[in-house]
Amino acid sequence: VVTRKRKTYAKLFSSILKYLMIILVIISILQVNGVNVSSLVAGLGLASAIVGLALQDALKDIVMGVNIIVDDYFSVGDVLKIKDVEGKVIEVGLKTTKLKDVNTNDVFVIANRNIGEALRLSNQLDIDIPLPYEENVTEMEEILHNAMKKIQKLEHVTNVEYRGLQHFGDSAIYYKLRLYCKPDFKAQTKRDANRIIKLELDANNIEIPYMQVDIHNA
Repeated sequence: VVTRKRKTYAKLFSSILKYLMIILVIISILQVNGVNVSSLVAGLGLASAIVGLALQDALKDIVMGVNIIVDDYFSVGDVLKIKDVEGKVIEVGLKTTKLKDVNTNDVFVIANRNIGEALRLSNQLDIDIPLPYEENVTEMEEILHNAMKKIQKLEHVTNVEYRGLQHFGDSAIYYKLRLYCKPDFKAQTKRDANRIIKLELDANNIEIPYMQVDIHNA
């Protein structure tokens, strides 16, 4: 966590420094060309009001950017869900935040004022497994515990828990497993865990129930 915050502060400081350098360069150029900067600033009047209105969105971005850092909304390295995008934070600036989509590796640049609905994803991943009513619950739990031992060995999994019977469906009992892994590896980890579970069920001749439709001719 400390490392992520340091990276975030470093990115923010770099962004602030960039804008300060731009302002200083503009002032220096004006002074070199004989422009009285003090008089210019004092005489802005209506022009400054117009510029202020034009920069409203930019100011909102900057205020939100500062709030993100100060209130620790999220840091570089966190995984966020914003609408339909799940992305890893790779940069937090004064005006924008950059996310790298965990599924496609696309990079999204989002104005900070639009991040109010962001959800920081946890390292928790739940998998519900439908198994037949006809099978003995204790035997099914033993099979799942064998699968859990193999899932535990997956690269990004830190822990696996059996949470019990989730609910009774129309054609199956749903058993819940809870995995803990890095949020940016959830999708692949779930695929890998599902494969392990299916192979374990196949090895014990357990079929996953599915909906069937019976058609009768009159």
